[in-house]
Amino acid sequence: ELKSGKPYMPNVYGISPNHYIQTLLYDLLIDAAFGKTLDPTNYILYSVLENDHLKFAPAIKAQQYEALNIRNQILSLEQALININKNNDATENADKGNIFKRLISRLLQTAKGFERTHVEQFDKVYNSLSDAEQAYFDAFASFISREHQLAKVGVEGVENINGVASLWLNEGATKEENFSIFSFLKIKENKNQDADSLIIFEKTERTNPLANFRVGDIIVLYPHAENAAANTSILNNQIFKCTLVGIQKETITVRLRSRQLNGYIFENTAFWHVEHDMLDSGFVGMYRGLYEFARSKQAKRDMLMTLAPPQSCFQLDGASTPYSETQNSDNEYITEMTDEQNRIFKKIIHSKDYFLLWGPPGTGKTSVMLKHLVGHFAQKSEDNILLLAYTNRAVDEICEAIEQLGAWMKDSYIRIGSRFSTHAAFHERLLDYKISQISTRKDLKDLIANKRIFVATVASMTGKQELFSLKKFKRVIIDEASQILEPLLVGLLPQFEHFILIGDHKQLPAVVTQPESESAVSNPALIQLGLKNLRNSLFERLYKRANTEGWHWAYDVLSHQGRMHRDIMHFPSELFYERKLQILPEGMNAFQVQNIDFHINSDNNNLENLLLNRRVLFLNTPRDFTNNFNKTNVHEAQLIADLVRAFAQIYSDNNKEIHPLSIGVITPYRAQIAQIQSVLRDTNFDIDKITIDTVERYQGGARDIILLSLCTNDVSQLASLVSLSEEGVDRKLNVALTRARQHLVVVGNAEILRGSDIYRWFVDEYS
Repeated sequence: ELKSGKPYMPNVYGISPNHYIQTLLYDLLIDAAFGKTLDPTNYILYSVLENDHLKFAPAIKAQQYEALNIRNQILSLEQALININKNNDATENADKGNIFKRLISRLLQTAKGFERTHVEQFDKVYNSLSDAEQAYFDAFASFISREHQLAKVGVEGVENINGVASLWLNEGATKEENFSIFSFLKIKENKNQDADSLIIFEKTERTNPLANFRVGDIIVLYPHAENAAANTSILNNQIFKCTLVGIQKETITVRLRSRQLNGYIFENTAFWHVEHDMLDSGFVGMYRGLYEFARSKQAKRDMLMTLAPPQSCFQLDGASTPYSETQNSDNEYITEMTDEQNRIFKKIIHSKDYFLLWGPPGTGKTSVMLKHLVGHFAQKSEDNILLLAYTNRAVDEICEAIEQLGAWMKDSYIRIGSRFSTHAAFHERLLDYKISQISTRKDLKDLIANKRIFVATVASMTGKQELFSLKKFKRVIIDEASQILEPLLVGLLPQFEHFILIGDHKQLPAVVTQPESESAVSNPALIQLGLKNLRNSLFERLYKRANTEGWHWAYDVLSHQGRMHRDIMHFPSELFYERKLQILPEGMNAFQVQNIDFHINSDNNNLENLLLNRRVLFLNTPRDFTNNFNKTNVHEAQLIADLVRAFAQIYSDNNKEIHPLSIGVITPYRAQIAQIQSVLRDTNFDIDKITIDTVERYQGGARDIILLSLCTNDVSQLASLVSLSEEGVDRKLNVALTRARQHLVVVGNAEILRGSDIYRWFVDEYS
């Protein structure tokens, strides 16, 4: 069809040409996996037909080769999209080099029906954009394509980094060394036929206990083939798409995305393997976001491109003079807030178009500011409000914060998401739970109409666009916005009259696979608008532009933190926040963290004495040469276990109990997480009392005591250990250190860490 414009396959079998091409390619896949041992007869099931449901779809070699040719042309187009900025030039013939204009021209020659309508719509939208907007669209389309390709096939030329393709490219031994496989699992309980489609597997002596998995991971499950390597097992067997919903010491639990009616394979397979998978939905969401941005109103595009400033605030009496904080006649004062927070709060609620709230660690972005903003808009307006964050954990924290407004809030909002990714405390607020309690379409429409507050991840809302056709939201508040890539937001934000972005661009950014050199912007028009690197968040770009342009009415920064003891605050304030972080004023509830002291019942334990005398401490550890991939360090794991036991004893001496918010352990690698868990289990410590995770999973959280295991074995690790922002802030270290309230202990190899200027400063200061 791409070549001739004619239907590829005449409808002689009563089959859609597109469906037939799919069948031809599926037949080739089966042939590649099973060879001549299988010779399937191919049909397509049209279940909506009243008669003749099955349509014969014969595999004809000549047509299969033609289908492969079409498939290769599609791959060629994808590769051209990846290289779009290399192909486009600034000459008079730029239109000939622009992949979108070339593709539109080509498709308009052949497309018919719905396909032609879609092409014409895209043509109209794309060609209505200015040169700068087209450059913006092209740059992000290329950026998304590169990320998508890397997720699938990995980094070319880098050994063992093969993306999802590692499923079949990597040998079994390599997977074990990379901690990327749960191998040789045995089915303990098969609940596939139940509503949740769960299967519980037990680990065996051949299962790597340090495998890099966590609850919520998207995975593939496949049977082990006897006398076959792990990388060929997946090619020669049926695979199942799943979600990992439980990890215990002896078992793991997976949820099949599609219930299997035929249980033969589960009943007759001895061992199973689990590996990482990916979903395309996130990338599709970014592409759609770009298109929605392109078709939004010009005023919205100009504002998001920072070609035009957001409107200024105005006085409450409607006068035409700019809003002044000193002239504001609103006497609302919230006692839980500092004077600074109250000042910024009033500034936000009277802002127009948008507001950007920069909140360094512990300054109450979610627990104070977001909570009271929701309370204000819920009680003093009729606005529908959407609350979003990037991760489910962050959404849980939003739910926890707004429910502190009072019992009335619990029945005032709906949470969108899956119960498998939502904390149990909020299951009854889930839309799916609410729907299960009603039986008619009218009741469903009433439910959605009568709730004014909805809470979700950005991804959940991207996948539920139909909600916007049922409900008009005036405002959206997005927490942890500095972790969200720009294409995910620019298509969403034009749908609202007012948006509030809350974040801290000096903490962790969005995860990006491609190197910074690939995502760097070279177009002068985009650089002039503050778009220097596509990996940076929209929050960061808007904030810096507002600051540079003097749009003071649209942004502000919180400076008083109530999380950290002043000794812990000192390093990040000096190194990362230009000495602007301050202790929360005395008399505020969170000030008590500054006055906590402990004693011990024995003077014989040197480690306990050391911990009581030093709020912040660095402990040197040797390298671990026993692993080839530098992702575990048994010396650090043992020291972390000693520190956990020492703090547990200190708590006991002071009649305090260890609870889940007492001790947190942070480490760069999930294999080191498992290593630390293993050492602690050997000492019979209840690891359910503490949280051990990577720094990425800790952003937004806090613990009384933070133990940081840097797992340093080789100087090459510094490249991934350090994450510098454009201002030279080590964002990973910033997040790790600022999770601690009362005590902070960092362990690692001092010689290696001194290879980084920031770590050298820390090691020398706190050893």
